[in-house]
Amino acid sequence: MTNSKKKLSRRRFDWFEAIVACLLALYGLAVLILILWGFSASFRTYKSIMRNPWNLFADVSFDNYILVFNDFKTLKETNGGFKPVYFEEMFFNSLLYAGGGALLQTLCTAAVAYCTAKYDNKCSKIIHYVVIITLALPIVGNLASMLTVTKKLKLFDSIFGSWIMKFGFNNIYYMIFYAFFRKLSWEYAESAFLDGGNHYTVFFRIMLPLAVPVISTIFLLNFIQYWNDFETPYMFLPNHTTSAVVLYMSIIGGGGTWSGPSPVDLTAQLAAAFMVFLPIFVLFLIFKNKIMGNLSEGGIKG
Repeated sequence: MTNSKKKLSRRRFDWFEAIVACLLALYGLAVLILILWGFSASFRTYKSIMRNPWNLFADVSFDNYILVFNDFKTLKETNGGFKPVYFEEMFFNSLLYAGGGALLQTLCTAAVAYCTAKYDNKCSKIIHYVVIITLALPIVGNLASMLTVTKKLKLFDSIFGSWIMKFGFNNIYYMIFYAFFRKLSWEYAESAFLDGGNHYTVFFRIMLPLAVPVISTIFLLNFIQYWNDFETPYMFLPNHTTSAVVLYMSIIGGGGTWSGPSPVDLTAQLAAAFMVFLPIFVLFLIFKNKIMGNLSEGGIKG
């Protein structure tokens, strides 16, 4: 009787696993089809798509991508006047905004997580529990105060100011760093102390190099997040438009300092979207195994 129950439960689990696998496969196939259709449509005209939406290779041309470089533009204020900003400059602004913000936030989070994980005192405990509580509580209605503070501190409309805004540790990756440093043996530090090192030597020359795989992974995740962010640059960087912002402006048909064609055809929007999407997609393909492996090592084993 017991053996039959075991066989029955095992058979039910296999059916459940097969159903889940089929659903995931269908979902992945649907997403892949949408991406391929959108990529094909970015090389076609809107009239061609309306006439024959599933003929992926009809009327193929690079006109939409040329349009992105020529007509997707905004205006920035310089010396009392206005100067056009084209897509390539917005792309560079995205690199500065996402790269600098991701680097500073990742390093700040790693440093604070190390201190709270390895130094057992009241201050570290307070910081640790404050992070946990604030992650659980929603923060709403703080946009007006943030705008006021950044303007008072001369950080508004500045790439450097956006980096300062990202320089914090109150994010979910704090928990991953905390788990990683928590499981590291303190014997490394004790050996360094015996050789005449101090706490700064332990952190910068021992602990931080050991955390490089996790740091690089979380940096990539932060970079992807800030690369796709359009709301913060739209509000806080009016004269440093990023590629995500100009894509948003093309979708809503203008607004702000948008000086491109309005309304923009769907095919041109798709071309701009894939140009913004391509760097992130390539990064993910190159580092996907490291991202999943390092996050599992830092979060689960801790």
